[in-house]
Amino acid sequence: MADAPLQTFLCFKWGSGYPCKYTNILFRALTDIMETPFEFVCMTDDPRGLAEGIKAIEFPPFAMDKSCWHRGMWPKVCAFAPDLFAAGTPVIMMDVDVLILRDLTPLFDRVRAGNDLHIIREIPDTLPRLFPKLFGKELKSNSSTVGFVAGTQNHLYLESCDKTYDQLRHYGNDQNYIHRNARNRQSWPAGWILSFKKSLAWHFPVNLVRPIARPDGYVVIFHGKPDPEDMTKRPFKRWGTAEKFGYFPVRWIKDYWYKYLRDTDQ
Repeated sequence: MADAPLQTFLCFKWGSGYPCKYTNILFRALTDIMETPFEFVCMTDDPRGLAEGIKAIEFPPFAMDKSCWHRGMWPKVCAFAPDLFAAGTPVIMMDVDVLILRDLTPLFDRVRAGNDLHIIREIPDTLPRLFPKLFGKELKSNSSTVGFVAGTQNHLYLESCDKTYDQLRHYGNDQNYIHRNARNRQSWPAGWILSFKKSLAWHFPVNLVRPIARPDGYVVIFHGKPDPEDMTKRPFKRWGTAEKFGYFPVRWIKDYWYKYLRDTDQ
């Protein structure tokens, strides 16, 4: 009997938005924290600077002009290309700017349990979360962490790989496209994946007196501002948005960042 396919993490690196250090830090964190074997794959147009142990692969054919890729992170749909991974491989696709809090084997166990696509249910901000009837809106999906079994969602690539941006722009972005078209879409359980900006950061003026504690859960995602690196800077270096900001490093993020950063990272 053939061995079961090795569980696989997939990330993306293209353009100049997130340099190699983000990919390398994610890889080293997973290598340190994971309790079960895995393969780490980076789909990239430039593998230079990736840490040893990362498997770099090229993007499959994708018609959208590169100048439009960032308008929703459309290259993510390339994760579903046929034959990218052996059929039956459990895959977790992650953004490189996430933080890993604990062993992610339970996420793979959930992916293996069926042919569903697991994605983050859009995380509401503070006021919509507290007063959903007043501020609520349709909650779609966030594609910062997506789990699926290779071979079960090929249509997401096949139905978009030959399209231009103008043909797909009505979706708004990649995660809305996945939300609308995935088969057997499921949300990760509440509390497993948290948003730094929406779940953890405090509104003004609470942010001035209350520190941001390291949460329970598996993954912390970052979307928009701030980026994880922003919370590692010197004191009085402002980070965040107009309503949720800080002037000091966040200790557990800074410790994580420098634990896995190397002098050779670009």
